[in-house]
Amino acid sequence: MSRSTELTARQHRNLVAAQQASFITDSIRGTLRDDDFRRYLVIEEAFVLTAVRILGLVVAESESLDDATDHVMSLSNLVGEQREYFAGLREQFPYYGDVRELIESSSVLSNYALGLARRDGRAAALVAMFAAETLYLSWCRAALDTSVHREPALQEWIEMHTRPAFVAQVDALAREVDAMDGVDDATLDEWFAGMLAAETDFHNAAMH
Repeated sequence: MSRSTELTARQHRNLVAAQQASFITDSIRGTLRDDDFRRYLVIEEAFVLTAVRILGLVVAESESLDDATDHVMSLSNLVGEQREYFAGLREQFPYYGDVRELIESSSVLSNYALGLARRDGRAAALVAMFAAETLYLSWCRAALDTSVHREPALQEWIEMHTRPAFVAQVDALAREVDAMDGVDDATLDEWFAGMLAAETDFHNAAMH
């Protein structure tokens, strides 16, 4: 069994718990309120910038073009497909509250992930992103397996996180974890679990 598979197996309980956040369960069931979706769009777009910064660090600390390539592709998806997704919805789902205050309420995720990456470097950044992307791939696949009506923009977001390009990102992160000979299991668990806990706080910030 690979290290990434072993890691996700050890973290199964935490992954299941993270998927119990109301934003995720409501999205899966098709009961997410428009106001909560508006809030989520604001905080998720802000986190995409954090993800860009984290992957920028990963690329900067890569020691070969091969090491960097997958993460450059992920960066391209973030500043391309995902940036366009958010830009295209600003008029349809405007948020009328205090944007800065809302983003601050969800800052635990950015603070944890970026702080971890800056403190512990490339390996920690990769494990944090692996945790986040594994969570998204899991709940979005669960959503697609649940035949309910959803807001089309939410459905598109869910589908985006199950398509080949996104699956390839998760696979690339898994391969990085597999190659982390210099990091013990306890550290991998700490980084992964910490990111999932921050994800839960983040998703809770989207809900009234």
